Amino acid sequence: MTLDLSPQAEARLIAKAQESGLSLEAFIEKLISDGDVKASVPIGRTPKLPVWDLGARGELHRRDIYEDEC
Repeated sequence: MTLDLSPQAEARLIAKAQESGLSLEAFIEKLISDGDVKASVPIGRTPKLPVWDLGARGELHRRDIYEDEC
């Protein structure tokens, strides 16, 4: 299997593997088997979604924004 990673992501993975005392391959296998890839190795910035204060309006539904939703 081949992974195409940015040089920054690869460097972060290598650093984490070295901190754990594992080879890069063993570290990635451990991440996958633990099912915790995102929490252990942040690959990029997670975009933040806007939070809207709707006051008394309540929840905002898709139908409130788009006309195709009945």
